Amino acid sequence: MIKNHNHSRREFLGSVAAGTAAGLAMITSPIEAKIKDSLGFDFKGSYGDLDAGLKHIGKMQHPIAYDVSQANWWGFIWSNVYYMTNDETGTPNGDLGVINVLRHHGIIFSFKDEVIEKYKLGEVMGYKDPTTGSFAVKNPYIDPQPGAFPLPGLAGINGLMEKGTMVCVCNMAYKVYSGKIAEKMGLKPEDVYSDFVNGKLPGIHLAPSGVWVLGRLAENNIGYIDSSVG
Repeated sequence: MIKNHNHSRREFLGSVAAGTAAGLAMITSPIEAKIKDSLGFDFKGSYGDLDAGLKHIGKMQHPIAYDVSQANWWGFIWSNVYYMTNDETGTPNGDLGVINVLRHHGIIFSFKDEVIEKYKLGEVMGYKDPTTGSFAVKNPYIDPQPGAFPLPGLAGINGLMEKGTMVCVCNMAYKVYSGKIAEKMGLKPEDVYSDFVNGKLPGIHLAPSGVWVLGRLAENNIGYIDSSVG
């Protein structure tokens, strides 16, 4: 009886696994096809520069990457805290290795103000500007004004890059969101995508995907911190 029960259980689990795999294939295949048909998976950035940047960060002291997958301030706050506390304990800012990976909803912080306003990215990402309380029509963290952070004196994106932070943004998210926005607004996906790329803040590296960067952290001895929550 036990033998038959175990056999039936294995058959059941096998059926569930097969059904799940088939279901996922049905879901993901149209999405993949849609992206390929509209924009393709080709990447226009430089892999060499990205790899060199990651290797450089990995050779610095206490290298760490903050995964900014959500539209909130935590990745920037923790980057500031990391610089402050390491400086207090003997590691100058210039010797510290820090990366911010902007992906998923976090890509909103990679843009100049005009892109966020034009495509209503605050509404798209469900992100409200802490300085106004309304859906963002600008990037509050380029050079933060009072109220952008819960504490005064914190560096924004430009300030963090001046300290040596390497900031990367997910190209796949650019493609997915440009396609969604184009469909909603009756525009061409390639035009929206072009605006995204051209409206990216200077100094931010366009990566094939955010997970492409995250997947290379361990091989470069770089730590990982999820900054989607505080």
